[in-house]
Parts: sequence; C-alpha cells; structure tokens
Amino acid sequence: MDDQATQKYVSPIESAHTLASGKGIYTGDRWKESLRDGRVNYYKGENLGDVTAHPLTKGMADEIAHIYDMQHDPKYQDILTFETDEGRRVSRSYQFPMSSQDLVERRECAELWARQVYGMCGRLPDFCANMVLGMYDLYPELSKLNKDLAENARKYFAYARDNDICISHALHDPCMDKSKRPKEDPDRCLRVVKERDDGVIVRGARFNTFGPFSNEILIAPTYPLAADEEEFAIWFVVPVDTPGLSQICREIYAGRNPIDHPMSSRFDEIDTVVIFDDVFIPWERIFLYREPLAATRLFRQGVMVWAGQCGTSLSMTRIDLIIAIGHLLAETSGIQKRQEVIQALGELCTYRHLMRASIQASEANTRPSFSGMIRPGLSPERRGLVAMTSERFVTLIEHIATSSIIFLPNADDFDNPDIKKHLDRYWVGRESSPEERVRLCKLAWDLTGDGYGSRQQMYDRLHSGNPMGMIEAAYRTMDMSDGLEMVRELCELETPVADSFPFVQEDATEG
Repeated sequence: MDDQATQKYVSPIESAHTLASGKGIYTGDRWKESLRDGRVNYYKGENLGDVTAHPLTKGMADEIAHIYDMQHDPKYQDILTFETDEGRRVSRSYQFPMSSQDLVERRECAELWARQVYGMCGRLPDFCANMVLGMYDLYPELSKLNKDLAENARKYFAYARDNDICISHALHDPCMDKSKRPKEDPDRCLRVVKERDDGVIVRGARFNTFGPFSNEILIAPTYPLAADEEEFAIWFVVPVDTPGLSQICREIYAGRNPIDHPMSSRFDEIDTVVIFDDVFIPWERIFLYREPLAATRLFRQGVMVWAGQCGTSLSMTRIDLIIAIGHLLAETSGIQKRQEVIQALGELCTYRHLMRASIQASEANTRPSFSGMIRPGLSPERRGLVAMTSERFVTLIEHIATSSIIFLPNADDFDNPDIKKHLDRYWVGRESSPEERVRLCKLAWDLTGDGYGSRQQMYDRLHSGNPMGMIEAAYRTMDMSDGLEMVRELCELETPVADSFPFVQEDATEG
C-alpha cells in the first residue's frame, strides 16, 4: 500500500507561484470534472461513485457548480473574485485582509456564497479557504517549531488559491469513550503510526462535512492534547482520492419530492466519517507535526480567525430566511396582529440585529495578525449568541406555526381531483392559495420539524465547538478593569484590579 501511495502522489505545490501552473477560478464544469477521480463514498453499503451524477448527490453538485459559474459572471465577479499581482483571477476568499475594507469585501463574498444556498450549508468552500489563510498567517509561529513545515503552509496557500481547490475539513474525532485520553485508547484520535523519509502514515477516523464534494480535506486536531501525545498532533491536507481514504455518509436527505422538502431536496452537503486506513501523507503536505501544545493553542488563535466571518454569514442568512418564514406564517394564517406573535418575531429580529452589529464592530475594531495582516476584532459574543439562540429560533417558529406545519397533505395529493377539491376548501390561507399555503408550511417543516432542519439547527449550534465554551468565552475575554476600578473606589477596596481579575486573554472565540 505504501509504495502505491508514494507513486500516485506528485506534488504540484512547488510550481504554484508561476502564472502558467495556476488554473485560476473554477467553472462549474471544471469543478465537477475534478470530482470524477475514483473517490470512495460509502452509502448504505455501496460506493456512490460519481457524485456529480448520482441521484442523491447530483442536486447539491449542481448548486455548487452554479456558484462557481457565478465567479465568471460580470455581475458577481468582483464580489466573488479578485486578480493577483500575477494577473490571475482567484477567489476572494483567499484575499489578504490588509484593511477594514478588505474585511468587508471578504464578508460580502461569504454572504453571496451563503445566499445561494439560503444559509443551509455549514461548510462551503470559502470556509476552509479562510482556514488555509489562517495557516498561512501563522508562518512566524509555525517556523519557530519547524521552518520547513511552516513553508509548506505558505506554498499550499498559493497552490489552493491559484487553482481554486475545493477544501473540506475534518477536525473532530469519533464520539468514542471520552473518559480515556488518546494515549489510553489510540483509536480515539487520528494519529501517525509510521514515519518515513518521504512522509508519514496516518490511521484513524474524523468527522467531515461537504467531503463528498471537495477536492481535498484539511486535518487538524481540536482535542486539547497533552505534552506527551505527540503522535496525535499533526496538521495536513490530503486529496480525497488518496489510497486508503474513504468516507461513510450519514443518511442523505436529498432525493425527496422538492415540494414536500424544498430545502433538503436541494441543499444537503452530507456529513461523513472519513476513514484513514493507513494513509500516506508526504512531508510537503504537512504543516505542523509532533507539537501537541502548539497545535491546540495555534488552531484557536490563528487558523479560525477569518473563517468566523463565513460562519456568521451563513447564520445570518439562515436567520433572515427563518424570520421571513415566521412572518409569512403569521400573515397567511391571520394571526399577524396577535401580541404574542409580534413579540416572537420581534425577539427573532433582535437576535439578528445584534449579530449584524457584532460582525460590523469586529470589522471596524481590527487587530494585527501574526504576519501583519488585519484580523477582525475579538467578538466572542457572536458565537455565544448563536449557541444560545439557534434552538430558540426553531421554538419560536413552532409557536407561530403551531399545528399548521404538522397536518399537511403531500404534493401528490393535489394531483388527485377527489382530494384537491377538499384541499382547495380547507387549506386556503389569508390572501394565499392552498398550494402557496402548503408550500410555505412545508418549507417551515423542512427547517424545523424534519430531520434535515434539526441537523441544520444542531450544526449551527455546534459548529464552533462546545456551545457552553463559546458562551463562557464572552466572560473570559471581557475587559472588566474599568468596572472593577469603580467598585474598588466605591467600596474602598485595597486589592489591586490586576490581581483580582487576570482573565483577559485571546481564547477559543474565532470559529
């Protein structure tokens, strides 16, 4: 197996800086062609094969291909792309942020991606592009650990940018016995099992999202490793079709009637478990190795810095959609003037306004990055707010909709005249036809009561890690020095402020 993997891999990274080697932004067709590489995606015991043609995955592939085609549309090109100094047009997700305006432009790119999928896909290609930028930015810190590996991160950035590589990530290990450390149960966490002159062999499993549609997978541990757990501390990228790598898909929601399931039939990015069955990783694709304490510290402080903008853009788009659904449910059912309904919608809008204000504040209050670029200001409250309210959004929509999203006919019922005559009488809404009312309620159910909607809500709440940790971060990063000084003055306390509150620090708030 080792010899086969070594012969297969030919590194393109060294030539990535030349204009001739980089192909620039994808078209939809070129991206689809890149997925026809013999990858292994298991579903219900069978390999899906070509994900651009399989009935369960073709719809999602077509939606993403459409966005890649938008990169060439003059109407959207300057939002989604920019030109490098060499004259190559590349995704704006790879733009170096050097000013607040750059942050705004990068966010507008993320918002356009999010708008095309209605905020439903948590790991679009722009998210991991921003993670690759984060690794590039960490060069000064990574070079203190291993200069050659740090240089790999910079070279890979150029390669991914100049060729529009579609990347997913696999950051979390399977949910096994969490009472054991990785050293006690090595299968718990992905690890290096063999080191060679030309690279390493890795074994393990990781959770992934969007993997069936990506070209490569970025791997980094998020589990806080101990100093003696070196074999688990590795950052690398790997092509999806690498020998020994396979993905096992969860239940796929696509393939259902688009009227009964208007969102899940189109926008299922598919979560998988990635299996690394002794997979060879060349040295030039490794960015950090055998530095467990640094792996934990640098991931949160650096890798996720700009990816947070993409996550927020998706959350806000999804929230905009949910608010509009709640509004229309109230209007078409004639309860739009009830005080409890107006209050529910007002609560939803309040959360949305706070989120928008937070991201705009972070763009205005910037910080320098490790490599001299601009990072958004710390905004732990944004992820904390999503963690606290993602379930609340679903609950409030359920309170507005009540039983109207449960007792619904199926799309095929409208094709039967004997049934349709009853639907036309009993499913009519206020200033809406029975078909419109049913479609709206089906959409609400798809995003709240259906398994697809529950997955979306859970993903939004969990996609930055432990939700309670996100909420706690707002406290742990709060500068209370002025407030504590006022208390000290009023109560005539002798304890110095610095001694009583040494909390303020950069923490796990970026993702």
